[in-house]
Formats: sequence, C-alpha cells, structure tokens
Amino acid sequence: MKALIISNGDLAGINLSEYFYEADMVICADGGARHLYKQNLIPHIIIGDLDSLDIKILEAFHKLRVKFIKYPAHKNKSDTDLAIEFAIDKGATDITLLGVTGSRIDHSMANILILYRLANQNINATIVDSHNEVFITKDILKLKNKKGNFVSIIPLENSRVTLKGFEYDTHSVDFEFGSTLGISNVVKDKEGIIEIESGICLVIRARD
Repeated sequence: MKALIISNGDLAGINLSEYFYEADMVICADGGARHLYKQNLIPHIIIGDLDSLDIKILEAFHKLRVKFIKYPAHKNKSDTDLAIEFAIDKGATDITLLGVTGSRIDHSMANILILYRLANQNINATIVDSHNEVFITKDILKLKNKKGNFVSIIPLENSRVTLKGFEYDTHSVDFEFGSTLGISNVVKDKEGIIEIESGICLVIRARD
C-alpha cells in the first residue's frame, strides 16, 4: 500500500495533486492539513496534537468526517513520526513524505534520518521538497534521468557502492563515512542504478 504523509513544512513549487491521487492513503501530520485545505483536497486522517492546525481548517475537515487522532502536546515523538507509524500499522510499504523539510535544520535532519529506520524495516520511503528528492537505501535504487538534476550519494556508514548509467560510474568502490566522493553526480543514461553492496547511503536528487 502506498501512503502519502503531508506535514507542516514548505511545499512551494510542488504539484500536490500529483502525489495525492497516486496514494492509497493520505495522512496529514497536524498542520500539514493546511496544504490540502488550500487545494480542496480531503485527507483520510489527521494525526497529531493539533496545536498548529487553524481552527477554521479543523472544523471544515470535521464537517467532512475526516478521522482525527489527537495526541497530547507533551509526547516523545513528532507528529510526522506518529503519522509514519500509523501508515505502517495499516500496511503501508511505500511512503512519500511532503512538507517535512524547511528552515528548521533540526526538524529536517530528524525527518531525513527517519528514512534510515524505514530502510532497515524494508519500507520504501521518499522525502520530496521543492528542490530535492531524498532516499536512504541499503540495496538497489534506480533513478530516471531528469534533465538538470544532480545525484549525490552520501554514506551513512562505510559503504561499498557500484554506480551504473552515471557520468561517474563506479565498480565496488568504497565510500567512507564523511567522504564527499559521491557529491553532484549526473545520470547520463535513461536511468541511473545505485547498488549498495555493503553499508547504507543517503541519496539526494537535487535541482538548483
């Protein structure tokens, strides 16, 4: 099952409908519901402490019988993390996260590192914002060639990586943790194949 989770961060430049209609389940993490409200789209569920959700939006979705799960403000997990757990409990194996990055680097970093946990649970997860698509993989990741995009492979531990279809291909090359070896590569074939033979890597497809 494919789940879409929308949080309260920046969605500038993103075609929300493109992701909304591809999802089997749409979950808003608290204030993320504002993004759907603005585009007259209705989520299946809204999860969180509801401290950042405008009362007007809350009442509108109540009238539309959207399901709410409210948590106390003092909790050990973020609203986004709670939404992810809910999606997995309902059987999601593919999760797209929107609105989870922004000016707060602590929030952005924490959300990106959630992908590490999901990769180890064999959940396919992607973060999308106005300039980036973010993945974490320990297996094989295939990326279509998108003109003007850069692909960076950043090891989260010492990793061995083979790249095919890139401007700079590799064959069983060691990417050491803390290395910048994999920054700003480019897919030159129809698709680029990233094979992580050992370790685990953060992969970012970025556009300026």
